[in-house]
Amino acid sequence: MNSLVLRKTALGRDLTAKYAVASTNGRLWLQQKPARLRRKGPVLWAALALLVLAADFLLGCLAWLAVDFVIG
Repeated sequence: MNSLVLRKTALGRDLTAKYAVASTNGRLWLQQKPARLRRKGPVLWAALALLVLAADFLLGCLAWLAVDFVIG
């Protein structure tokens, strides 16, 4: 168990050294994460929903024609 604790402690130190920078007053500050891409607005979500509905309608029509062809 001691080796597991030591490995976790070493990993924590490595991560701290990697992501922390010393400021002028000696405090450690975490580096800022890169800005996330802007979230897409509701217009694009609506367009995606309409695209899915159109594909669903097209597949429904194709299934209807296939069943009609097999039965009729």
